[in-house]
Amino acid sequence: MADGRLAEAASALRAGSRAEGVRVRDRREHDAARVSALVQLAALHSQRGHWHKALSAYKEALQILPDTNTPIVGWTRHSVLSMVGEIYVQLQQWPMAEHSLVSALAAAPHHAGTHVTLAQILARNASRSIEAEMWFKKALTLAPNDPSVRNQFGMFLRSQRRLRESAEQLVAAAQLSPTDSARAASAARALRDARRCRSAERWYARAVQLNPDDAEYHSNLGAILHLNGKYAAAATSYRRALQLQPNDDITITNLKRVRALMSKQRRK
Repeated sequence: MADGRLAEAASALRAGSRAEGVRVRDRREHDAARVSALVQLAALHSQRGHWHKALSAYKEALQILPDTNTPIVGWTRHSVLSMVGEIYVQLQQWPMAEHSLVSALAAAPHHAGTHVTLAQILARNASRSIEAEMWFKKALTLAPNDPSVRNQFGMFLRSQRRLRESAEQLVAAAQLSPTDSARAASAARALRDARRCRSAERWYARAVQLNPDDAEYHSNLGAILHLNGKYAAAATSYRRALQLQPNDDITITNLKRVRALMSKQRRK
């Protein structure tokens, strides 16, 4: 949307949010209209990077929303507080982001995604990694079959250099997303980092099967086959990667190396 039309829309929404309700017969309907206008206004301000204006609109909506987390036109106290937290993340005001998310969880204590977001904020501070892990585990308890929760916990464990535990979570995420090639590749990388190279090979092969036109997946499969001593299969994967992405220096170098190893084997 062009800046002029965006400003016009923001002005209309602001007018709607300020409509007086003195003579309104249905207070709930009036509140719903105001909340809807304020949330849309906040979204427009966010789109323009006007974070403080977005915060102001969200906070005004919170004054209308009930404490019980009862939805008004689809918006709840939890959802708006979560968006407030996201704005504070954009502003890098981490204590305020944390406070908003804790408040959001008070309104909806079983929302796994909010637990994960809070954990990620806490994980930024190395001294709070134990707290972060606690929130990740709460999310996992609430949503053990959610691949995104497993994935985020796995990435956190990776950042802590707990590579075997990270691999377990990322493999679980991939198993829960059987058609997601990116998750299969992520599981493979984690297994390789944890030195579980045979298992890594299976997951790299799975990533290639799911997305056979991705040169990087073929190159990575070639690399793990190379590492596992399967030189002919590695060469095949490297050649396929180069068909998809010619002149890739790393793959060319690896193919030369594996060919040299194959030649050496033949001379024995």
